[in-house]
Amino acid sequence: MSSENRQKIHPRVVAEAAEWFMVLSSGNVRPDETAQWQAWLSSHPDHRMAWARVEFYTDKFKSLPPQAAFAATEALNAPNLNRRRLLLSMALLGVAGLSGWQISRGRYWQEWSADQHTALGESKTVSLADGSSVVLDSGSAVNVDFSVNLRRLQLVKGEIYIETAPDTVGWKRPFVVDTLEGRVQALGTRFSVSQQQNRTQVAVFQDGVEIQPADAISAKQTLVAGQQVQFASSRIEPIHRHNQNKPAWTEGFIVADDLPLSEFLLQLSRYRPGYITCATEIADLRIIGSYPLKDTDRILAFLEANLPVKLSHPLPFWVKVLPR
Repeated sequence: MSSENRQKIHPRVVAEAAEWFMVLSSGNVRPDETAQWQAWLSSHPDHRMAWARVEFYTDKFKSLPPQAAFAATEALNAPNLNRRRLLLSMALLGVAGLSGWQISRGRYWQEWSADQHTALGESKTVSLADGSSVVLDSGSAVNVDFSVNLRRLQLVKGEIYIETAPDTVGWKRPFVVDTLEGRVQALGTRFSVSQQQNRTQVAVFQDGVEIQPADAISAKQTLVAGQQVQFASSRIEPIHRHNQNKPAWTEGFIVADDLPLSEFLLQLSRYRPGYITCATEIADLRIIGSYPLKDTDRILAFLEANLPVKLSHPLPFWVKVLPR
Protein backbone atom coordinates (compact mmCIF):
# COMPACT_ATOMS: atom_id res chain seq x y z
CA MET A 1 0.00 0.00 0.00
CA SER A 2 1.54 3.26 -1.09
CA SER A 3 2.07 5.97 1.49
CA GLU A 4 0.65 8.52 -0.96
CA ASN A 5 -2.65 6.66 -1.25
CA ARG A 6 -3.09 5.77 2.39
CA GLN A 7 -5.64 7.64 4.43
CA LYS A 8 -3.91 9.46 7.25
CA ILE A 9 -4.37 7.68 10.57
CA HIS A 10 -2.23 8.39 13.60
CA PRO A 11 0.27 5.52 14.09
CA ARG A 12 -0.74 5.16 17.73
CA VAL A 13 -4.30 4.43 16.62
CA VAL A 14 -3.01 1.69 14.30
CA ALA A 15 -0.99 0.24 17.18
CA GLU A 16 -4.07 0.33 19.43
CA ALA A 17 -6.06 -1.50 16.75
CA ALA A 18 -3.35 -4.18 16.55
CA GLU A 19 -3.48 -4.65 20.33
CA TRP A 20 -7.27 -5.03 20.21
CA PHE A 21 -6.87 -7.56 17.41
CA MET A 22 -4.59 -9.63 19.65
CA VAL A 23 -7.13 -9.51 22.48
CA LEU A 24 -10.09 -10.49 20.31
CA SER A 25 -8.14 -13.26 18.57
CA SER A 26 -7.24 -14.90 21.86
CA GLY A 27 -10.33 -17.10 22.10
CA ASN A 28 -10.74 -16.09 25.76
CA VAL A 29 -12.44 -12.70 25.54
CA ARG A 30 -14.41 -11.37 28.49
CA PRO A 31 -17.75 -9.58 27.91
CA ASP A 32 -16.32 -6.35 29.34
CA GLU A 33 -13.41 -6.52 26.87
CA THR A 34 -15.85 -6.90 23.98
CA ALA A 35 -17.78 -3.88 25.22
CA GLN A 36 -14.57 -1.86 25.60
CA TRP A 37 -13.50 -2.75 22.07
CA GLN A 38 -16.90 -1.78 20.65
CA ALA A 39 -16.75 1.54 22.51
CA TRP A 40 -13.23 2.17 21.19
CA LEU A 41 -14.28 1.24 17.65
CA SER A 42 -17.28 3.56 17.59
CA SER A 43 -15.62 6.49 19.36
CA HIS A 44 -13.86 7.86 16.26
CA PRO A 45 -13.90 7.19 12.46
CA ASP A 46 -10.11 6.72 12.51
CA HIS A 47 -10.57 3.73 14.81
CA ARG A 48 -12.73 1.98 12.21
CA MET A 49 -10.22 2.72 9.45
CA ALA A 50 -7.33 1.48 11.60
CA TRP A 51 -9.27 -1.68 12.46
CA ALA A 52 -9.94 -2.38 8.78
CA ARG A 53 -6.25 -1.88 8.00
CA VAL A 54 -5.12 -4.27 10.73
CA GLU A 55 -7.69 -6.85 9.61
CA PHE A 56 -6.32 -6.67 6.06
CA TYR A 57 -2.66 -7.06 6.99
CA THR A 58 -3.28 -9.70 9.66
CA ASP A 59 -5.83 -11.71 7.69
CA LYS A 60 -3.59 -14.78 7.66
CA PHE A 61 -3.79 -15.04 11.47
CA LYS A 62 -7.51 -15.76 11.34
CA SER A 63 -6.53 -19.24 10.13
CA LEU A 64 -5.26 -20.13 13.60
CA PRO A 65 -7.61 -22.65 15.23
CA PRO A 66 -9.35 -21.17 18.28
CA GLN A 67 -7.83 -23.81 20.57
CA ALA A 68 -4.33 -22.66 19.66
CA ALA A 69 -5.15 -19.01 20.23
CA PHE A 70 -6.73 -19.84 23.59
CA ALA A 71 -3.68 -21.83 24.65
CA ALA A 72 -1.44 -18.94 23.67
CA THR A 73 -3.37 -16.56 25.87
CA GLU A 74 -3.25 -19.00 28.78
CA ALA A 75 0.50 -19.31 28.32
CA LEU A 76 0.96 -15.58 28.64
CA ASN A 77 -0.89 -15.53 31.95
CA ALA A 78 0.39 -18.80 33.39
CA PRO A 79 3.02 -19.30 36.10
CA ASN A 80 6.49 -20.09 34.77
CA LEU A 81 6.24 -23.76 35.78
CA ASN A 82 3.24 -24.25 33.52
CA ARG A 83 4.32 -22.05 30.65
CA ARG A 84 6.36 -24.66 28.77
CA ARG A 85 3.57 -27.23 28.98
CA LEU A 86 1.00 -24.75 27.72
CA LEU A 87 3.23 -23.58 24.89
CA LEU A 88 3.70 -27.19 23.83
CA SER A 89 -0.06 -27.72 23.91
CA MET A 90 -0.54 -24.61 21.82
CA ALA A 91 1.95 -25.80 19.20
CA LEU A 92 0.37 -29.27 19.00
CA LEU A 93 -3.13 -27.85 18.73
CA GLY A 94 -1.98 -25.46 16.03
CA VAL A 95 -0.48 -28.22 13.90
CA ALA A 96 -3.33 -30.65 14.42
CA GLY A 97 -6.20 -28.21 14.07
CA LEU A 98 -5.12 -25.76 11.40
CA SER A 99 -5.99 -27.79 8.35
CA GLY A 100 -9.51 -28.68 9.43
CA TRP A 101 -10.18 -25.17 10.68
CA GLN A 102 -9.20 -23.59 7.37
CA ILE A 103 -11.10 -26.03 5.20
CA SER A 104 -14.22 -25.59 7.32
CA ARG A 105 -14.33 -21.90 6.46
CA GLY A 106 -15.62 -21.06 2.98
CA ARG A 107 -13.22 -18.31 2.10
CA TYR A 108 -10.16 -20.41 2.91
CA TRP A 109 -11.47 -23.13 0.65
CA GLN A 110 -12.00 -20.52 -2.05
CA GLU A 111 -8.40 -19.33 -1.70
CA TRP A 112 -6.80 -22.75 -1.76
CA SER A 113 -9.02 -24.01 -4.59
CA ALA A 114 -8.12 -21.01 -6.77
CA ASP A 115 -6.43 -21.67 -10.10
CA GLN A 116 -3.23 -19.99 -8.87
CA HIS A 117 -2.19 -19.15 -5.32
CA THR A 118 0.92 -18.45 -3.28
CA ALA A 119 1.86 -19.36 0.26
CA LEU A 120 3.04 -16.92 2.89
CA GLY A 121 6.35 -15.38 1.81
CA GLU A 122 6.10 -16.82 -1.70
CA SER A 123 5.66 -15.03 -5.03
CA LYS A 124 5.01 -16.60 -8.38
CA THR A 125 4.90 -15.57 -12.06
CA VAL A 126 2.25 -17.21 -14.25
CA SER A 127 2.21 -17.04 -18.06
CA LEU A 128 -1.31 -16.84 -19.46
CA ALA A 129 -2.62 -18.37 -22.67
CA ASP A 130 -2.70 -15.03 -24.53
CA GLY A 131 0.93 -14.19 -23.75
CA SER A 132 0.13 -11.93 -20.79
CA SER A 133 1.77 -12.57 -17.42
CA VAL A 134 0.59 -12.19 -13.84
CA VAL A 135 2.78 -12.10 -10.72
CA LEU A 136 1.20 -13.14 -7.41
CA ASP A 137 2.38 -11.53 -4.20
CA SER A 138 2.72 -13.36 -0.88
CA GLY A 139 -0.50 -15.05 0.26
CA SER A 140 -2.45 -14.28 -2.90
CA ALA A 141 -4.99 -16.25 -4.94
CA VAL A 142 -6.47 -15.72 -8.40
CA ASN A 143 -8.77 -17.53 -10.81
CA VAL A 144 -8.21 -17.44 -14.59
CA ASP A 145 -11.25 -17.51 -16.87
CA PHE A 146 -10.55 -17.01 -20.58
CA SER A 147 -13.62 -17.40 -22.81
CA VAL A 148 -14.37 -16.63 -26.46
CA ASN A 149 -15.46 -13.10 -25.49
CA LEU A 150 -13.42 -12.14 -22.42
CA ARG A 151 -10.03 -12.56 -20.75
CA ARG A 152 -10.88 -12.45 -17.03
CA LEU A 153 -8.95 -12.76 -13.80
CA GLN A 154 -10.76 -12.98 -10.46
CA LEU A 155 -8.61 -11.73 -7.59
CA VAL A 156 -9.65 -13.80 -4.57
CA LYS A 157 -7.04 -12.53 -2.14
CA GLY A 158 -3.83 -10.51 -1.94
CA GLU A 159 -2.15 -8.58 -4.74
CA ILE A 160 -1.23 -9.25 -8.37
CA TYR A 161 0.87 -7.42 -10.98
CA ILE A 162 -0.18 -7.85 -14.61
CA GLU A 163 1.61 -7.24 -17.89
CA THR A 164 -0.95 -7.61 -20.66
CA ALA A 165 -0.24 -8.76 -24.20
CA PRO A 166 -2.26 -7.99 -27.35
CA ASP A 167 -4.98 -10.57 -27.84
CA THR A 168 -4.26 -12.99 -30.68
CA VAL A 169 -7.95 -13.66 -31.21
CA GLY A 170 -9.33 -11.60 -34.10
CA TRP A 171 -12.03 -9.78 -32.14
CA LYS A 172 -9.63 -8.59 -29.41
CA ARG A 173 -11.24 -9.77 -26.19
CA PRO A 174 -11.15 -7.28 -23.27
CA PHE A 175 -8.76 -8.08 -20.42
CA VAL A 176 -10.36 -7.51 -16.98
CA VAL A 177 -9.63 -8.14 -13.29
CA ASP A 178 -12.67 -8.63 -11.04
CA THR A 179 -12.55 -8.06 -7.28
CA LEU A 180 -15.18 -7.92 -4.55
CA GLU A 181 -15.63 -4.20 -5.22
CA GLY A 182 -15.82 -4.11 -9.01
CA ARG A 183 -13.93 -4.47 -12.28
CA VAL A 184 -10.62 -3.15 -13.63
CA GLN A 185 -10.27 -3.25 -17.44
CA ALA A 186 -6.82 -3.03 -19.00
CA LEU A 187 -6.25 -0.55 -21.81
CA GLY A 188 -3.03 -2.19 -23.02
CA THR A 189 -1.00 -1.81 -19.87
CA ARG A 190 1.08 -2.82 -16.85
CA PHE A 191 -0.77 -2.47 -13.55
CA SER A 192 -1.31 -3.97 -10.11
CA VAL A 193 -4.51 -4.81 -8.24
CA SER A 194 -4.73 -5.40 -4.49
CA GLN A 195 -7.73 -6.83 -2.63
CA GLN A 196 -7.92 -5.06 0.71
CA GLN A 197 -10.47 -4.88 3.51
CA ASN A 198 -13.63 -3.52 1.78
CA ARG A 199 -11.42 -1.80 -0.80
CA THR A 200 -9.57 -2.52 -4.03
CA GLN A 201 -6.36 -0.64 -4.78
CA VAL A 202 -5.11 -0.18 -8.35
CA ALA A 203 -1.79 1.28 -9.52
CA VAL A 204 -0.90 1.83 -13.19
CA PHE A 205 2.70 1.66 -14.44
CA GLN A 206 2.15 1.87 -18.22
CA ASP A 207 -0.75 3.05 -20.43
CA GLY A 208 -4.07 2.94 -18.55
CA VAL A 209 -7.01 1.06 -17.02
CA GLU A 210 -10.72 1.73 -16.59
CA ILE A 211 -12.27 1.19 -13.14
CA GLN A 212 -15.93 0.25 -12.67
CA PRO A 213 -17.29 -0.12 -9.09
CA ALA A 214 -19.81 -2.95 -8.77
CA ASP A 215 -22.69 -0.87 -7.33
CA ALA A 216 -22.14 2.41 -9.19
CA ILE A 217 -22.68 1.81 -12.90
CA SER A 218 -22.14 5.44 -13.86
CA ALA A 219 -18.98 5.97 -11.79
CA LYS A 220 -16.30 4.86 -14.24
CA GLN A 221 -12.78 6.24 -13.92
CA THR A 222 -9.80 6.03 -16.26
CA LEU A 223 -6.42 5.73 -14.56
CA VAL A 224 -3.14 6.37 -16.42
CA ALA A 225 0.53 5.57 -15.78
CA GLY A 226 1.84 7.08 -12.56
CA GLN A 227 -1.59 7.09 -10.89
CA GLN A 228 -3.13 4.91 -8.20
CA VAL A 229 -6.48 4.81 -6.46
CA GLN A 230 -8.66 2.87 -4.06
CA PHE A 231 -12.30 2.11 -4.74
CA ALA A 232 -15.21 0.55 -2.87
CA SER A 233 -18.25 -1.09 -4.45
CA SER A 234 -20.13 2.21 -4.50
CA ARG A 235 -17.48 4.88 -5.08
CA ILE A 236 -13.97 5.72 -6.30
CA GLU A 237 -11.69 7.64 -3.95
CA PRO A 238 -9.37 10.50 -5.02
CA ILE A 239 -6.51 9.65 -7.37
CA HIS A 240 -2.91 9.88 -6.11
CA ARG A 241 0.46 9.87 -7.84
CA HIS A 242 3.25 7.31 -7.56
CA ASN A 243 6.75 7.21 -9.05
CA GLN A 244 7.37 3.47 -9.29
CA ASN A 245 8.15 1.52 -12.44
CA LYS A 246 6.59 -1.61 -10.93
CA PRO A 247 5.61 -2.78 -7.42
CA ALA A 248 8.63 -3.14 -5.15
CA TRP A 249 7.51 -6.58 -3.96
CA THR A 250 7.88 -7.97 -7.50
CA GLU A 251 11.62 -7.35 -7.11
CA GLY A 252 11.76 -8.75 -3.58
CA PHE A 253 11.72 -5.51 -1.59
CA ILE A 254 9.51 -3.61 0.80
CA VAL A 255 9.97 0.15 0.39
CA ALA A 256 9.33 2.69 3.15
CA ASP A 257 9.20 6.38 2.32
CA ASP A 258 8.88 8.14 5.69
CA LEU A 259 6.49 5.39 6.85
CA PRO A 260 5.38 5.12 10.50
CA LEU A 261 6.83 2.08 12.24
CA SER A 262 3.36 0.68 13.00
CA GLU A 263 2.43 0.76 9.30
CA PHE A 264 5.77 -0.71 8.23
CA LEU A 265 5.36 -3.64 10.61
CA LEU A 266 1.82 -4.29 9.38
CA GLN A 267 3.12 -4.51 5.81
CA LEU A 268 6.05 -6.69 6.88
CA SER A 269 3.62 -9.12 8.55
CA ARG A 270 2.34 -10.12 5.10
CA TYR A 271 5.66 -11.83 4.39
CA ARG A 272 6.30 -13.84 7.57
CA PRO A 273 4.27 -16.19 9.77
CA GLY A 274 2.82 -15.02 13.07
CA TYR A 275 2.09 -11.69 14.68
CA ILE A 276 4.13 -8.50 14.85
CA THR A 277 2.83 -5.86 17.25
CA CYS A 278 4.16 -2.41 18.03
CA ALA A 279 4.01 -0.48 21.32
CA THR A 280 2.05 2.75 20.98
CA GLU A 281 4.95 4.83 22.36
CA ILE A 282 7.10 4.05 19.29
CA ALA A 283 4.37 3.66 16.66
CA ASP A 284 5.20 7.02 15.06
CA LEU A 285 8.91 6.38 14.51
CA ARG A 286 9.65 6.98 10.81
CA ILE A 287 11.10 4.33 8.50
CA ILE A 288 12.94 5.09 5.26
CA GLY A 289 14.65 2.73 2.84
CA SER A 290 14.36 -0.47 0.82
CA TYR A 291 14.44 -3.78 2.66
CA PRO A 292 14.90 -7.22 1.06
CA LEU A 293 11.96 -9.51 1.88
CA LYS A 294 14.06 -12.66 1.60
CA ASP A 295 14.96 -12.46 5.30
CA THR A 296 12.35 -10.73 7.47
CA ASP A 297 14.23 -11.64 10.66
CA ARG A 298 17.14 -9.59 9.34
CA ILE A 299 14.81 -6.62 8.77
CA LEU A 300 13.60 -6.80 12.37
CA ALA A 301 17.19 -7.10 13.60
CA PHE A 302 18.12 -4.02 11.56
CA LEU A 303 15.29 -2.04 13.15
CA GLU A 304 16.47 -3.10 16.61
CA ALA A 305 20.04 -2.07 15.84
CA ASN A 306 19.20 1.32 14.32
CA LEU A 307 16.12 2.52 16.19
CA PRO A 308 15.41 3.00 19.91
CA VAL A 309 13.47 -0.27 19.98
CA LYS A 310 13.94 -3.81 21.21
CA LEU A 311 12.35 -7.10 20.20
CA SER A 312 10.50 -9.41 22.52
CA HIS A 313 9.32 -12.95 21.69
CA PRO A 314 6.59 -13.87 24.21
CA LEU A 315 5.53 -16.77 21.98
CA PRO A 316 7.13 -18.53 19.00
CA PHE A 317 4.77 -16.85 16.52
CA TRP A 318 4.61 -13.43 18.18
CA VAL A 319 7.20 -10.63 17.92
CA LYS A 320 6.62 -7.53 20.06
CA VAL A 321 8.48 -4.34 19.15
CA LEU A 322 8.97 -2.31 22.33
CA PRO A 323 10.72 0.90 23.40
CA ARG A 324 14.34 0.33 24.34
